[in-house]
Amino acid sequence: MAKDIGNWISPIGRTVTEVAEERARQSPEYREARAEYAAISELRKRNWIAAHIRERRYELELTQKEVAVRAGTSHSFISKVEGGDHMPTIVVLKRILAVLDEELLIGIESRGPDVERELALVPEIAAAL
Repeated sequence: MAKDIGNWISPIGRTVTEVAEERARQSPEYREARAEYAAISELRKRNWIAAHIRERRYELELTQKEVAVRAGTSHSFISKVEGGDHMPTIVVLKRILAVLDEELLIGIESRGPDVERELALVPEIAAAL
C-alpha cells in the first residue's frame, strides 16, 4: 500500500509524486528535508539506532555539535554514531537520547514457542557505570 501512494491521484488530478516533485522545485527547504529523510531511510536499512538518532536530531533542529556538547561527548563521535560506523555504549546512548528528549529502554524477548517480551527503562545504576 505505501508503495502505491506515489501513484495515487488527488482530486485535483495530480499524483502525490508529481506534487512532491513540484514542491521540491519550488522550495529549497523541502528539497533539503526530502534528501535528509531519503538518507535516513537508507541508513535505517543498515543501522536503525543511527537512523533514529539522526532523524530525531533533525526533527529537533539540533546540530551534531549541539548534541555532542549536551551529551558530554565529541562532535566526531556523534558523526560516527549517526553514520552507522560506531555503536555507543549504553551509558553514552542514554545520554544522547536524553538530549533528544527520549528514554532508553532495554528489552528481553523469549525465543520459545510462546513469545514473551519485557521492556524496562535502563536503570540509573547502569548509567553510572
